[in-house]
Amino acid sequence: MKFRTKQQVREYVWRKIEPFSTFPPPYNRIPNFRGAERACERVKELKEWEKAEVVFSAPDSPLRRLRELCLEQGKILVMAKPHMKGLVAIDPEKRVRGTLKELLRAGREIDWRDLPEVDLFVQGCVAVDLTGNRIGKGKGYGDREYSMLKNVKCYIVVCHELQVFDDLSYLCEEHDAKCDVILTPERVIRCR
Repeated sequence: MKFRTKQQVREYVWRKIEPFSTFPPPYNRIPNFRGAERACERVKELKEWEKAEVVFSAPDSPLRRLRELCLEQGKILVMAKPHMKGLVAIDPEKRVRGTLKELLRAGREIDWRDLPEVDLFVQGCVAVDLTGNRIGKGKGYGDREYSMLKNVKCYIVVCHELQVFDDLSYLCEEHDAKCDVILTPERVIRCR
């Protein structure tokens, strides 16, 4: 299927994923979906995960289990606050669930300038293709977060199989960051 705009891709995905989505509804956001926990668990299959000490996570709902895994396995978790209103760092000693509310309460505020070197950058998406082109909800937060990080070793996107396309490169621009790995409930995809 050929789309004319990123917005057409978003609207297509939001309609298609609705039967598989969980709270909140998928429209105008990064969709949360049944199977997100299983997709997040796949991160343990990556050698990059084993070596990672610092993981940066977007506040996206489908990433909750991945954030919990960070803390369970002794990794430092850094998370952007919603709408990029700052950053929080959560040390692994904190025993909290990966919900946004708990992480914001348990985390300590840090400045972007004080951000440690990030081993893994993890986001959700609305759509992604097999070469790593990611389409978000349209606010530009993901690309801005990525551009502010220093020397990210691996960029991971967690999504449902319905969100994975063969090629969306014709819709992407030069400033759009490309991911290295896609995690779905069914598979780990190394981007071409």
